[in-house]
Amino acid sequence: MAQSLDALLPWFDAHKRDLPWRRTDDPWAIWVSEVMLQQTQVATVVPYYLRWLQRFPRPQALAEADEQEALALWQGLGYYRRCRLLQKGARHVVEHGYPEAYEGWLKVPGVGPYTAGAIASIAFGVPVPVVDGNVERVYARLRADRKTGAELHRNAWKWSRKVLDKKRPGAWNEALMELGATVCRPGKPDCPRCPVETACVGRMLGLEESLPTRQAPPKVVKLRHAVWVPVFEGKFGVVQIPEGQWWEGMWEFPRAESEGPMEVPELRELVGPGWLQTAGQIHHTVTRHKITIDVSLIRCETRSERLRWETAEGLARLPMPTPQRRCLKAALLRL
Repeated sequence: MAQSLDALLPWFDAHKRDLPWRRTDDPWAIWVSEVMLQQTQVATVVPYYLRWLQRFPRPQALAEADEQEALALWQGLGYYRRCRLLQKGARHVVEHGYPEAYEGWLKVPGVGPYTAGAIASIAFGVPVPVVDGNVERVYARLRADRKTGAELHRNAWKWSRKVLDKKRPGAWNEALMELGATVCRPGKPDCPRCPVETACVGRMLGLEESLPTRQAPPKVVKLRHAVWVPVFEGKFGVVQIPEGQWWEGMWEFPRAESEGPMEVPELRELVGPGWLQTAGQIHHTVTRHKITIDVSLIRCETRSERLRWETAEGLARLPMPTPQRRCLKAALLRL
């Protein structure tokens, strides 16, 4: 089977996309790219990656930075836990140095088997495989594996270890991921362009479009929130999101679960007296959660000491989740 994949690396060398993290063997730059690329498309990541490395060109720069600054630079990229763990990991390598072995990377906070394999193989040439969603899909089609979930993932790891090119492990891992991202795509793969089409059992059996076996989608959870945007003497009131909640450590306008817009007792208690005005409704999706947000502008009579007050320009410098930015935009239309 390994020899039947011989065309993969020459294809990758000739057709790989010119991406900024492929122009370096710097472990930090590769690490940043792998973290940002988790659950995020390449086109979205590129500008964030370039801005991030301009501000944090080495782990020490991030290790010494305030978390709020890091979150502010990350905002809009989503999955903010990645940012916090990257900072913890940066502090670890500043103290202990870069590990070169795969096992050493697994000890770095926030680095799991996939990221450890990617950094070790691409930056240090360690012969270890990586398996992401792209590799899993390529494997399922090549081997006509009808398994799903954790069993498919385990099988993909076992296969990846067997077929790994130990002379160029980093390029091999990138080639498999590139194949999945650009040719062996979800839904309808572009099989005529595939360099290993003749090795694909799924293609031979006419199963290429039905693999990997689709799992039932997770049940959608519908939520409804009320958000009040307090304004007093040209400044807006925000609170820091507590630990354990979505977007923890970032800033938001007072928010609560509700059955509808307008009066919400806990928000009235937090914000204080004022004139409440409907500002519209926005919709936001977080993983399998669909959130309807009723936005209200409240013109406060007093300045609540329980809130942090900032101008619109000041808010632009604070890390705020995307739906909160949209809430501000809706409220500004009522001012």
